[in-house]
Amino acid sequence: MNRIISVLICLVITGNSAFAQKNKNKKNTLKVPANEVTVTDKYAKFMLEETEHDFGVINENGGLAIYNFSIKNTGNIPLIIQDVQPECGCTKTEWTTQPIAPGSIGNIKAVYNPAGRPGYFRKNITIFTNTEVAKTVLHLKGNVAPAKYEFSSTYTYQYGFLAVNNNTFKFNVKQGKSDSTYLKIYNLSNKKMQIRRIETPPNIVVSGKIFELIPNTDADLLIKYWPRNKDDFGDFSQQIKIYTNDDSIPVKIIYVNSTVTEDFSLLTPKELKKAPKFTIDRILHDFGDIGHEDRSITEFILTNKGKSDLIIRKAKPSCNCVNLELESMVIKPKQKIKMKVDYTSFNVVGLDIRGITLITNDPEKPEVNIAIRANIVR
Repeated sequence: MNRIISVLICLVITGNSAFAQKNKNKKNTLKVPANEVTVTDKYAKFMLEETEHDFGVINENGGLAIYNFSIKNTGNIPLIIQDVQPECGCTKTEWTTQPIAPGSIGNIKAVYNPAGRPGYFRKNITIFTNTEVAKTVLHLKGNVAPAKYEFSSTYTYQYGFLAVNNNTFKFNVKQGKSDSTYLKIYNLSNKKMQIRRIETPPNIVVSGKIFELIPNTDADLLIKYWPRNKDDFGDFSQQIKIYTNDDSIPVKIIYVNSTVTEDFSLLTPKELKKAPKFTIDRILHDFGDIGHEDRSITEFILTNKGKSDLIIRKAKPSCNCVNLELESMVIKPKQKIKMKVDYTSFNVVGLDIRGITLITNDPEKPEVNIAIRANIVR
């Protein structure tokens, strides 16, 4: 009897243990969520910031129009741009050729050439990727404005994407008066051209309410020039600097040359009769043969044959190889003075000719040009 009871107890314990183990295994299986099971994605996914870009109005001669489309990998496997095919030869493309990791961004660069293609355009660019829908189409559009001018006749100089009617202006001005002219500027680029600031010397003013130029437009800037001070006579060279957002040449330099002369138009006939009269014993001196780096000296005789003081307003040699020394810058009536000319030859072999310019208050000879020459031998 006891043996039978013992067997039954063993069977019950064994059965309970098996049932408990079965329930335990069942519980363990239910604890594993389905979304934690590792599964490999078959297709990549991506997102574009935009699928169409509008260039707006661009200039036919303004160079290439460029835009970058950004493409972001929003999937779980690397995104591969397999190919990019533009609609026609007017559009060129470049793209990220390496696999784009999940969460990373790649680029598709589109370049449109407007040269010889005036008018509206809308071009397709097809990209091929390892996505479920293999093809995606991007669009470029805009309006190409035809070239507005024949540059050879209207605009003679080009600074990057800003064309100007002239890059060098010459003013002939009477002392105490002013002169002016217009600088015409034309935006060749396919973006707004900003004029950020204009730097000028104190005696030059550039005016015009121009802060930016849209593509394919032009504008006029007024340049007004005065002599720098009341004692300025002769030739001068100065610069105007125009600062822009043109990456190719940000600073446009305009050269301003001027000749300032005395105004004798207000003199009465009586004053003209009493005016000074400049004479010189010669306007050419030949040193003959001299050695290399030799120093040669001569003197010129300046005479005032007029009835009032003769003023030498400026004495200017053409190079640093010539030094001048005048006994006086004011010559009394009937008086004579000496002008010493000290010449040193250098870096020259053969004939060398140098100039000297004198600016005077003689109404008949306000500018006198003198020459010296030498044959340099070694």
